[in-house]
Amino acid sequence: MRLRLFKYGTIAVAWAAMALLVQTPLSGQDKIHAAQLALQGRVNDAHGAPISGASVSLAQNGDFDPAETADVKTDSNGKFIFPTSKPGTYLLRVRKNGFNEVVQTLALPFVQQKSCEVVLTPSASHARGSADAMQFSDDSNFTIAGITDWTAAGGHGSDINLRTSESLARDTRTLEIPTVQRAQTPTKEQLQSQRDELQSKVARNDTADLHRYLGDVDEQLNDPLAAEREYEHATQLDPSEQNYFAWATELLLHRAIGPAQQVFTRGVNAYPQSERMLAGLGAALYASGLYVQASERLCEASDLKPNDSPPYLFLGKMLQASAQLQACAEEKLARFSRNQPTNPFANFYYALALWKRAGASHPQADQTESLLNKAIAANPKFAEAYLQLGILYAAEGRAAETIAAYERAVSVNPNFAEAHFRLAQAYKKSGEAEKAQHEFQTYEQLQKSQAAAVDQQRREIQQFVVVFKDQENNSGN
Repeated sequence: MRLRLFKYGTIAVAWAAMALLVQTPLSGQDKIHAAQLALQGRVNDAHGAPISGASVSLAQNGDFDPAETADVKTDSNGKFIFPTSKPGTYLLRVRKNGFNEVVQTLALPFVQQKSCEVVLTPSASHARGSADAMQFSDDSNFTIAGITDWTAAGGHGSDINLRTSESLARDTRTLEIPTVQRAQTPTKEQLQSQRDELQSKVARNDTADLHRYLGDVDEQLNDPLAAEREYEHATQLDPSEQNYFAWATELLLHRAIGPAQQVFTRGVNAYPQSERMLAGLGAALYASGLYVQASERLCEASDLKPNDSPPYLFLGKMLQASAQLQACAEEKLARFSRNQPTNPFANFYYALALWKRAGASHPQADQTESLLNKAIAANPKFAEAYLQLGILYAAEGRAAETIAAYERAVSVNPNFAEAHFRLAQAYKKSGEAEKAQHEFQTYEQLQKSQAAAVDQQRREIQQFVVVFKDQENNSGN
């Protein structure tokens, strides 16, 4: 039997990207470079056959405005190509009648030339849209076939959406009630001893709790494949809220995004009052590129226990990475600020929501400034709040205050690359060329080192390889 294995991205996507890069240095002390780029790739079905006539769109800032969005059709070989002159983060959208739409985040330029393959799946098997519309049988339609190194397909270290997705996955993990005491980090020998003891207990009394405990230990032993199987077995034995959540979180953490979305959805259907299940589903939807649906799930989660922080914090992180304000975000973050007036994040995220809606031109600009100052008063080392305050001052033409805010941001966090970049721009505008040059150089150094660190972390991630059972059953000999 021949099986086709997929790394799961947006919708059963085997993904990389190709960018041809020719850099032309610009004059000026900031050493910023322009690039001539071309993105090319191919659209296939799940069996590798090319799909012609698919509509492929490329847009920046998450905005597929027809007046500004590039749009091409795939040729008879399923191929497409985009010329573009702007480096940055893009959304690639692929559509074809009868197939699920795929939206993938990527960043140009790429460090190396790679191929780009997008796999479309029939819409009858995976209905795109609200997670509430998804229906699943008691048996999962996927299996975890193995693990592989994750190459961060579709993005690199500077991709803000990808970084946010990774951060949300880690945050989801912290919502799990720990079943193995971790007051002190156990040694490998201690963990192995715990595993042996638990396996001995399972042999005498096969219970869901013991399998979940085994999953916890296996994950700490850096054996996520064994952990996922234990969590799945625990859920089969006892489909409790805790077991659903542990299994789904393990899938999400190791980038099996579609399966995580499925399990979280089943958990939400079984336990609609579970705040953390809705939050986890929101994180999985965000990782799938379904940003509106992700925000809606987090808004719903915040309504279940309005005084709990996690759903608001998830929503705030999504807001930071988004160019647009999602419909329900401002209302919920306003409530977060009212309920927790001394919480720096409550004030910061509500200020950010107000700013993204209208900016400095809105009558509530004074309220935005007040909220940012409240966030700083609650946490004087809140670098992001100083940065946003500087952005507000810059929009209002308050040059001296702009520089002071950015200087404070880099003072409390010297590794804050964006703050160095904006400070460099502010210095340059004020005629302080030497200071601007220093900040631009610091920014470039931080960008390179941080992107390299993120890419190294991603290479160390053990990503699950997913086989979908309908593909397995129809995969040929």
